[in-house]
Amino acid sequence: MLYTLCSHLHTEVSGMPFKISDSFIEENQVIAVLSGGTEAQFVDLIREKKIDLKRPIYLMVSEFSNSLPAALEILSFIRQRNGLAKIMMHENDTIFPDPSETDSLTRTPLEKVLHNDRILRLGVIGASSDWLIASSVDYKEVLRAMNCQLIDIPFTEVSSLGEVDPGMKGAEAIYERLKEIIKKNQLDGITIRCFDLFKTIKNTGCLAISKLNDEGIPAGCEGDIPVLLTMIACKKLTGEPAWMANPARIQPDGQILLAKCTIALSMTEKHEFTTHFESGIGVAIHGEVPAGDYTLVKLSHDMQRLLAVNVEVTHCQYEKNLCRTQVWIQSTPIVSQYLLTSPIANHHVLIKGHHAAKFWRE
Repeated sequence: MLYTLCSHLHTEVSGMPFKISDSFIEENQVIAVLSGGTEAQFVDLIREKKIDLKRPIYLMVSEFSNSLPAALEILSFIRQRNGLAKIMMHENDTIFPDPSETDSLTRTPLEKVLHNDRILRLGVIGASSDWLIASSVDYKEVLRAMNCQLIDIPFTEVSSLGEVDPGMKGAEAIYERLKEIIKKNQLDGITIRCFDLFKTIKNTGCLAISKLNDEGIPAGCEGDIPVLLTMIACKKLTGEPAWMANPARIQPDGQILLAKCTIALSMTEKHEFTTHFESGIGVAIHGEVPAGDYTLVKLSHDMQRLLAVNVEVTHCQYEKNLCRTQVWIQSTPIVSQYLLTSPIANHHVLIKGHHAAKFWRE
């Protein structure tokens, strides 16, 4: 059986990524993930008993419209429930690799990674996005393990701005409102359910997230709490701002394309402002990141697994059908295999410099 997943959030969506035979469809559970923002639709298929987690699942992906990032979140969700899934990047990509081959890449975090000397107050504005199906956290466990108190803040504290200017003036107004919320609640970091801004305020939080990270306030979007906790750890161990990004393309040789619209300008050598990818509105950032040494990091939702690997930024690109800052990193084949078989959800973070040893050594 073949099911297609496509989100109304995307203004730019490609068709089926490739053709597969009718016999393959008849014999297998196949999901064509056509865009990002579709992960909750996959959960609906399970609830409706159209998809059985006890049987292998094939996830067809393309290189556009955040298809692969959504599939990574779905794959992580399936693996958390001991299911078996395979990301299909072309018609003949049907062999299930052994996920245990990448086990050495992720480890139990050291105490120094998790520990904070004081309670940090982290704001969650408007809750997590519905599609973060593999990224939910236990608030009490976060407080116990990391000394981080998660503070739920109603989205109305931002949306009460009303419809703002669609350009830079409106983006700055969102930034100023977030600064007020941070001050009022004495926050050390925030994440915001940013896609709701499009419907209520008619602009984006991309500029605000970028500026906050430049000011040393870890800030993420989509209400992704594990990413925010990862950014907190990165700041503590390295002092570097972290860029939250989607792995948008993955090649077997370790080349990975990261993409997102919110990069801190201090991480770029030049930039320009454009529209947000999925919605086509507001202000987003196309940044050019200088080549050199970087570290790819991600802490799992239960704080039991950590990825921290040294990588190289090789070059940047710009294509319309992806999030606006697009950075190619060179890692190793085993890192590509990790992402395609046992990823810690979708979003990962990139920081400047080779810092992996700081996460692994006492």
